[in-house]
Amino acid sequence: MTQMTSADALEREVISEEDALRSHMYRLLAYFLCKPADEEALKLASELHGDETTLGQALSAFSHIAEKSDPGAVFHEYNALFVGVGRGELLPYGSYYLTGFLHEKPLAKLRNDMARLGIERRETVREPEDHVA
Repeated sequence: MTQMTSADALEREVISEEDALRSHMYRLLAYFLCKPADEEALKLASELHGDETTLGQALSAFSHIAEKSDPGAVFHEYNALFVGVGRGELLPYGSYYLTGFLHEKPLAKLRNDMARLGIERRETVREPEDHVA
């Protein structure tokens, strides 16, 4: 008899439709916050459709904007917003907004929580774990 791990239990757990949709929305946001959207990403986003809810209307507006966006302009806007020369208009790190500094206690706490849950940052990821994406 094999022992079931917590990961096995999570894989077997039935996820509600609401949780699945929430997960997809978080993935969509993360995808567009982690790097500038290219032509393919903008095309995919332009095919999204929302409903009459506030979130659905926002999704429809996002889709409409993606349809009319130029990948080159999106690249420049993303870099001005998050990268900039020296620093962008926004810093996409939670620690900064909680303490006013990067790589502070909130990041350490997040790393401890992730380790406790068995979640590790990929070696290829350069951003700290508290990045908005």
